[in-house]
Amino acid sequence: MPRRQRKQRTVYVGDQRWKIRRQRLRQDDGQCDYNTRTIAIADTLHGVDLLDTLIHELIHARWPDLSEDAVAEFSETVSGVLDAEGFRQPDDHEE
Repeated sequence: MPRRQRKQRTVYVGDQRWKIRRQRLRQDDGQCDYNTRTIAIADTLHGVDLLDTLIHELIHARWPDLSEDAVAEFSETVSGVLDAEGFRQPDDHEE
């Protein structure tokens, strides 16, 4: 039986508590809300796309002054390396 996906968890980013939620998003793959310290990740993402988006939004949370280009470049690099090294969710499958 597949594991149920947790809809919300709390993590520390730097010294701040943030909530990470998997939810339906209309336009973006992820969103970072500084006022509520909430990261929303599209519940349709899996595999390297999920990893890339989660890393991307965590970078926004930790370093809000970085440009979007810098965040995108760094998150794609990190997620690509982790994926190449075999870091995946247990229920991921090759498409």
